[in-house]
Amino acid sequence: MEVRVDPGDWPEAIARASGPQLVVAGPGTGKTEFLVRRALHLIDEERVGPERILLLSFSRRGAADLRTRVTEGLGRSLTRVSAFTFHGLAHRLLEAHDADDRGVPPLLTGPEQVALVHELLASEDPDSWPLPYRGLLTSQTFANEVADFILRCGEQLIDPEALAVRATERADWRRLPAFLGHYQTALEAAHRLDYGSLQTRAVSLLSQPGAAGRVAAEYDYILVDEYQDTTLAQARILELLYREHRNLTAAGDPYQSIYSFRGARLGNIEAFPTAFPDAAGDPARRIVLTTSFRVPAEILDAAVRVTAGGRLPGAAGPVTPAATRGSVETYAFDQQTHEAEWIAATLERIHLREHTPYRRMAVLVRSKNPFLSELSRSLDRRGIPHDPPDARLVDHPAVRVVLDCVTAATHESEAAMRRLLLGPLFRLPLSAMRELRRRRSAEDAGWPDVLRSLEGGGSALAGLLEDPSWAIEMPAADGFWHLWSTLPAFAESVTNDRSRADRIAWSSLAQVLTRLGERDPQATLADYVALSITEDFEATPLLEFHAPSDDRLVLTTLHQAKGLEFDVVVIADAREGVFPDLRARESLLGTRHLTEIPTPPTEYIRFRLQEEMRLAYTAMTRATRRVIWTCTTVGFEDGRGVPSRFLPLVAGADRMEDALSDPVSDPVPATPLEAEAWLRRTIRDPAHPGALRRAALGALVTGGPWRPRAPITYAGVLARGPDTGLIPPDPVLSPSQADAYLDCPRHYVLGRRLHIDVGRSVYQELGNLIHRVLEMVEQQASERGDPHGTLEDALATLTDHWDPVPFGDGPWAAAWRRRAERLLTRLYSAWPGTGRVIRVEHEVTALIGDTTWRGRIDRIEVEERDGATPLVRIVDYKTSGSAPSVAEVAASVQLGFYSMAAATDPEIAALGEVGAAEFWYPGTRAKGITVRTFDPAHLNEVSDLLAAAAAGITGEDWRPRPGPRCDRCPVRSTCPEWPDGREAYCG
Repeated sequence: MEVRVDPGDWPEAIARASGPQLVVAGPGTGKTEFLVRRALHLIDEERVGPERILLLSFSRRGAADLRTRVTEGLGRSLTRVSAFTFHGLAHRLLEAHDADDRGVPPLLTGPEQVALVHELLASEDPDSWPLPYRGLLTSQTFANEVADFILRCGEQLIDPEALAVRATERADWRRLPAFLGHYQTALEAAHRLDYGSLQTRAVSLLSQPGAAGRVAAEYDYILVDEYQDTTLAQARILELLYREHRNLTAAGDPYQSIYSFRGARLGNIEAFPTAFPDAAGDPARRIVLTTSFRVPAEILDAAVRVTAGGRLPGAAGPVTPAATRGSVETYAFDQQTHEAEWIAATLERIHLREHTPYRRMAVLVRSKNPFLSELSRSLDRRGIPHDPPDARLVDHPAVRVVLDCVTAATHESEAAMRRLLLGPLFRLPLSAMRELRRRRSAEDAGWPDVLRSLEGGGSALAGLLEDPSWAIEMPAADGFWHLWSTLPAFAESVTNDRSRADRIAWSSLAQVLTRLGERDPQATLADYVALSITEDFEATPLLEFHAPSDDRLVLTTLHQAKGLEFDVVVIADAREGVFPDLRARESLLGTRHLTEIPTPPTEYIRFRLQEEMRLAYTAMTRATRRVIWTCTTVGFEDGRGVPSRFLPLVAGADRMEDALSDPVSDPVPATPLEAEAWLRRTIRDPAHPGALRRAALGALVTGGPWRPRAPITYAGVLARGPDTGLIPPDPVLSPSQADAYLDCPRHYVLGRRLHIDVGRSVYQELGNLIHRVLEMVEQQASERGDPHGTLEDALATLTDHWDPVPFGDGPWAAAWRRRAERLLTRLYSAWPGTGRVIRVEHEVTALIGDTTWRGRIDRIEVEERDGATPLVRIVDYKTSGSAPSVAEVAASVQLGFYSMAAATDPEIAALGEVGAAEFWYPGTRAKGITVRTFDPAHLNEVSDLLAAAAAGITGEDWRPRPGPRCDRCPVRSTCPEWPDGREAYCG
């Protein structure tokens, strides 16, 4: 029997609580509210004890919501409301009715289950597995596949015997039944459970004679929310429980069934009336809620169009929309950057102009792909609070400090120690950090030895590092408390109002560690760190690590938004291949063949598309006021984009061209930055009347809110700081550093010391490649005793070490490959050397004044001379297309240093007399190889230049030195010698 219930008929429908009933409800019609009111009616009017009502939901969030709403509706304190997930109920049943002397076996987390499967697979006989899997038995990826297969078997109530029957039709499954039995035996031996076997054991328990009656006797009524998301095992648990009293109410909507990949069965709602008959054997009653309290007609009609008007078995039928007005918009962009910027600007305008809290707005995507990172940057630029993509509790800075303490104590990690000492606990300046590391190196000491001199908890941290038992032996929660109570900086942070967010994160961490201890009392902090690294472990704990009152934009996936409600929903990055996502999800083992998902390819694709439609329907109906779809049709990131096939359905258009609108920028500024930008554009636009332009200029320069911002307020610009503290005591310098410093101290310090240069160019990549090839070829020639290598060897070595990626790949890389071949061919075809190669990449060191200099000579060759000491020639390869003048190289600092250092190097001195130092240029347009030679008469001059460079570097004199290459300088925008550079600093 089906009853359609309008809002005015709710009291009567709620009061008829006995017997099996299915509440079928469209989006926003109040199915959860219906269940809550029925629970309150039973408690207040029927005098049923709260503990006698069992509330079930698909997720922990849903179960917590049910418990909270019933408790608040009762208005009583200390009322126990039994609200669980199906997994929570199963665990409670085993705890109460199936525990042995050791209690209920602890639950394996996902990473722990995969680790057990990996261990068992590694011990398997490869010959017992089908040939394609034999080489994968030790693979982590294959362990993940098998663990997922086992989990789905549990959800579908498939034991080894049932799997063996199915395996008769699939040769690739022939070993899986035996392995499933082996795995279950290992679980029992370890006294552990996984999530699949948890449900299977609950079904087995309830199937025992009299067991279901004993359990059902605890509850007079069962109320189930989100029934469309239940699996076969969960439906079976309900079927066994409800038989004793038949008082079961389940609520769901087949149009919101989007979890087939987790084992949810779409057919459960359709089968409910016959699967749960009343005492007389008649089908369960269907209650259809007719009216949405949330979704206006404009949004609901568009959402229905996305489902292509199809009617799912067991659906509620037409839903009366909410009386409010809404809108649905679709926009196309030419780049993802434009799409992200427009979304951020639009949400900011809605927040400012319509006073909509950010927490009442959401941006939803099909998956956390790179688009969310682009959007997150756009939101950051506007100061819009949100959680970055993939934000996890373990990545919160306050929690990261705890994990770094564990890592430093258990792995002696230099990176973890650096983060600890520079981070919020100790806040060491860089100079102090360098001094500690210098002391460690000079004294050959461990971290505990140098930390004891550190004020503010250094001795306490040293003790934690020396005795890491708190991290590797204590239970995780106890280890956390020991760490907390030992380091004084933690306690000091509690009293700091600025650390409110940190305290919330620490509370969440304490909850997570307590839950870990409940599952595995022996788990330590080190175990937790390992789990958090290998898996997204407890990424979203029940206790959020943000203050509940925080006004934060929701940035998440379409699936994770289910069950939530917003005023404004943006469905972003709606492109074919992204949403709908119809990529093949077939696992290596064909896991979907365990479920009711169709197996023929055509039917499978149709099933996937229909679920993607339901996902779009569910996402759109989260909104009460406005839905915005966006997509990028062309972009550098992913090539040409094709808008989602859903967009014409959303817009109610026949063609894609008619469905998409161009984004229109609001000409009226909404923020101070937009106002300033508008004023500047007005000033520069000659189309505006002169009076308007002068007025805009006056608004900018005469003070008030629109005066020009100081350069210090620009993004990425910091107040000017000290120029010292960059050079450590007793630095070791190189001749290339001397050349760079003498050319321009400012460019040297920014590029070589602070690494803010533009990075390696493709020309540098080519030079490095040629040097690697020559090093290998000439080393082999030296070992053979040959004068030099051969062109054949050089080209073969180039082939072995060629990587096209740094050269742009495709035709660009091919052109650079040809250039490298030409350089090597020219060099070996017109070899300029007359001696035999003795050393390659030879390191030399010299003390000049008080400074140690170190360099690496590309090639050293020896030329025999009749009746005289052999001549030692120093060679440095240069791959540039032009060579400096003879006079410039005659006084080269680099070659001069090599000559001085080689003359004092015993190894080189034993070879002969250093008589020549040369640069070889095979890339010039000269007929032969251009050779430039150093003149020993300039040795004293070079020595003076090296001393001057050392004095300037150690004295940290970074005054710029303008020259002819300034117009090509990559750091000119930060150089105070130029107007554009002076704007980058204040003070």
